[in-house]
Amino acid sequence: MRTPESPKTLYDKIFDEHVVRMEEDGTAALYIDRHLVHEVTSAQAFEGLRMNNRPLWRKSSIVATADHNTPTTGWEAGMEGITDPISKLQVTTLDENIRQNGCAAFFPFLSRGQGVIHVMGPEEGATLPGMTVVCGDSHTSTHGACAAIAFGIGTSEVEHVMATQTLLTKKMKNMRVHVEGNLQPGVFAKDLALYIIGKIGTAGGTGCAIEFDGAAIRALSMEGRMTLCNMAIEAGARCGLVACDDKTIEYMKGRPLAPEGELLDQAIEYWKTLHSDEGAKFDIEVNLQAEDVVPMVTWGTSPEMVAPITGCTPIPEDQKDPVKREGWERAYQYMDLK
Repeated sequence: MRTPESPKTLYDKIFDEHVVRMEEDGTAALYIDRHLVHEVTSAQAFEGLRMNNRPLWRKSSIVATADHNTPTTGWEAGMEGITDPISKLQVTTLDENIRQNGCAAFFPFLSRGQGVIHVMGPEEGATLPGMTVVCGDSHTSTHGACAAIAFGIGTSEVEHVMATQTLLTKKMKNMRVHVEGNLQPGVFAKDLALYIIGKIGTAGGTGCAIEFDGAAIRALSMEGRMTLCNMAIEAGARCGLVACDDKTIEYMKGRPLAPEGELLDQAIEYWKTLHSDEGAKFDIEVNLQAEDVVPMVTWGTSPEMVAPITGCTPIPEDQKDPVKREGWERAYQYMDLK
């Protein structure tokens, strides 16, 4: 007789659905739905494919844009507005690599939609709920706001995904940060992110996928949720996630790369399952009250060096941990604080 599955976290649901093969030591070949590509970490990967005569496994998974080395001024000069020769080479190399290999969508320098890759992904509907998303950039966790598993990878892993559409990885620990209540006027997602990091530290989420939930999280806009998931990296986590709700679904409708018609109806039926089950077990739980959060100020050289705008910077001599005390002293010197 088939027994019902035990309750699962959102992270476990998406991860388990994408396992191609699981080894005895816990290493999984994880299928990757969306591969976001930019000019900095892709050149060596494309070159590796050419050297080994390997094609892209699934070019329709790739959405590319130039964003790390593109200027915010001098656009009237076109490509010549990129005055740094190495930056220009990286941007033109991406253009050529996409021309030769193809992809699902490409937003070259100065094109409509080109911009920060972690903004472009959700805005264009390249990132959808339930996806596994990777990019050669640590803040890929931003896309977790769309109820997706999204994390950064290195250049060699970029090539591996291009060649196999999989990534060798192990499951992360499950961490839940539950924020109940309502944020005060003038307090925003970045304040909440810094408050959380101030509570758990920059290593508090090490080895974890952090799911953010609670009334305060549900009240955030999609952009606010992206800010929170982006900052999960600064708490030491590999990725951050927010469950899919009506706000997520409404955001996805009508995006250029999002499904339409009957496919959208089918997708929404699936998207509505993308939340942690009642009774799902988390390895680490943090419970906070939104009313306790005030505008936050980072005073030092690390996101955990944070204080409420109503407070003071700490006194190094009062810190008993010698490592932290030394870090505070260096930060005071660097920031020229008294």
